[in-house]
Amino acid sequence: MRLGVLLCLLAGLAVSTPALAGDDEQVALTPQMVEKFVEGHADLEALAKDLARQYGDRSETEGDDLVAALPAYQDIPEAKARTAALLTKYGFSDLDSWELVTNSVLLAYQYVDPTTAPPNIDEEKTKARAEIEADATLTPDAKKEAEKQLDEQYASLLQYVPLPGNIEAVRPFAARLKPIAEAN
Repeated sequence: MRLGVLLCLLAGLAVSTPALAGDDEQVALTPQMVEKFVEGHADLEALAKDLARQYGDRSETEGDDLVAALPAYQDIPEAKARTAALLTKYGFSDLDSWELVTNSVLLAYQYVDPTTAPPNIDEEKTKARAEIEADATLTPDAKKEAEKQLDEQYASLLQYVPLPGNIEAVRPFAARLKPIAEAN
């Protein structure tokens, strides 16, 4: 049944995107946003290293990308001010907007290789729904429950698929993004 296919897609995407699995928000990217993200990363990395040296490593797991740990330093006024100044320099209004762009960039980066493509979840959902509707062994209540599960799984999968246009916005920066993505 297609529901099983969707469940497998969900499991595969969750495994392949561990750093992003909890983040379900994205933003439509422009090349300018990606450029600012890439340009700012070196400065943010330097800041994160300095903060780790001053206040200790606050990353979730030692050896993780220190830039991803910047939110953990925001309870320190000096760290918060320095972070805000850098984010403003690169066009981000705050740490939340930077994290949103980070999530969107890293999610799209996974599909910049033309041989890879995000799954066509809409097509799979349509096929699964048709199979549910055609299954004569299911009672009307069972069909209703299966369709509800299908809708829930579909909603869960969407967080792992880049927004339209994001892959294209990220593709020109692939070489510069590679070390950032590998650190995450």
